[in-house]
Amino acid sequence: MANFHATGRFYQREYPNLEDLVVVQVLKIDDKSGVYVSLLEYDNKEAMINIGEVSKRRIRSLAKLLRVGSTEICMVVSVDEEKGYINLSKKRVAAEDCAPTQDSFAKAKAVHGVMQHVAQSNDIPVEELCSKVSWPLTDKFGHALDMFKKHINSEDDAWQHVDFSGPGLDLSDRKEKLQKDIETVLQRRLLASVLRLQAKCEVSCSAYEGIDAVKAALMQGFKASKEECEVSIKLIAHPVFALSCMCRDKEAGVKVLDEAMAYIQKAIEAAGGSYKEKSRPTFVQKDAEGDGDKKDDGSGSSSGSDSSGEENQDETMGNLDEEQLKALEARAAKDDDEDSD
Repeated sequence: MANFHATGRFYQREYPNLEDLVVVQVLKIDDKSGVYVSLLEYDNKEAMINIGEVSKRRIRSLAKLLRVGSTEICMVVSVDEEKGYINLSKKRVAAEDCAPTQDSFAKAKAVHGVMQHVAQSNDIPVEELCSKVSWPLTDKFGHALDMFKKHINSEDDAWQHVDFSGPGLDLSDRKEKLQKDIETVLQRRLLASVLRLQAKCEVSCSAYEGIDAVKAALMQGFKASKEECEVSIKLIAHPVFALSCMCRDKEAGVKVLDEAMAYIQKAIEAAGGSYKEKSRPTFVQKDAEGDGDKKDDGSGSSSGSDSSGEENQDETMGNLDEEQLKALEARAAKDDDEDSD
């Protein structure tokens, strides 16, 4: 896979309820019908945003509003569990609801990541551990993470609300080890301070298939992602790309970004392109999305200027659509010709 994500079902229920706000990833864009997405919190179940539910504004091109690979917040407008059909709306999401939804998603994803890690290390199906620990705590307290933080800080005892005997498999005989493992991972992963590291590199290719070569090389960079340190890549200004990651250990983060750049260099040079390191992995401010880029390139408000949220994208390969890369490659080729004159 290109990028690591906590996968599976974050909640007890298999399908979202009507009017729930959900976080999705764009899979496919069809200007005639709408947008196909996957529900990140519900085991990547596929759903549909009909074209009339994408925006309140007149749509000339869906590709200008959404990008494949980007994450979006949508409202559930219909669910057919028998047929597996889920219809969503992006235009019905109020701007003020986006931040709380993103925060809720981040908490659920973090806890599910802990469940995944502990389940795998103990050779238990993740659904079995979730059904006994994270799902009941979420149903009872709103967010399992909030209860876990109280537990770690000795403000409450999370385990008095957990039954390892059911539902499903009886894990009572492994109760103490599972509790200890969960606490250890929680302390290490969730409660430590998070750092954001960023590096920059130039990636270009003047060959006939240059655009595809650049995209393929950048995709190779995601292979360096680790469970606790995901690599994100976005275009700064052709041919400069920024690689970033969120981590709790600076040395581990630097190693991941170094590996990502090595993968990219190897792939682009094998395709006849060129690679140049612009800056080594370094710590950047993370007060708000895009701050790190602001610090490095002075681009300021190049992203997030649309308060409507239509262009609020994650910093992944979703930013690198083919049309944009073609335009940048063409501009770069023109500049090269002018320089040679």
